[in-house]
Amino acid sequence: MTTPLPELLALVSTLNDPKNPFTYTVKGNSIIGKWDIVSAKSLYPTEYKQVDKKFQITVDLDAKKGTWKPKEKTSDSGASVADGKISIGGSVGGFSGKSMSKGASFEFGGVNKKKGEDATLAPLVYSWDTAKIKKPLFDLLEANGWKRKKGLFG
Repeated sequence: MTTPLPELLALVSTLNDPKNPFTYTVKGNSIIGKWDIVSAKSLYPTEYKQVDKKFQITVDLDAKKGTWKPKEKTSDSGASVADGKISIGGSVGGFSGKSMSKGASFEFGGVNKKKGEDATLAPLVYSWDTAKIKKPLFDLLEANGWKRKKGLFG
C-alpha cells in the first residue's frame, strides 16, 4: 500500500542528519536533496583559486499513480588568477533517469578557506558519491510503497 502523499512528505525531515553534508526539503509535490560539495578558496603566494561544486536531486511525486521521477542537476564553477592572467569557467548539467557520479579532488599547498571556516595552511581535499544522497531518499520512497516511474523504454 502506498503511504498518502502528505504523510510521505512529513517523513522527509527524518532523512536530515547533521553528520551528512546534504539536506532534504519539500516543495509542493517534490522532494529536493541538495549537496554543496565544496565551496573553497585557495590562496597561494602568486595565485588565487576558487572552486564551487554542487549537486541537487529533485524527485517529483505523482500522488494519483503513486510514482516518482528523479531529476538531477550539477554545477561546477571556478576562477583563478595566476601570473596576471584571469581564468573563469563553469558548467551546469541536468539529467533525468538512472545515473551515478563519484569523484575526489586533492590539491597541494596554499592557504585554503572553505565556506564558513577559518583559513588553514593545508591541502584542499573533497570527495562525492551521488549514491550517498540518493539511496536514503529512494529507500524511503520504496519503503512507503511508491514506485519509480518507468522511462520511455520501460
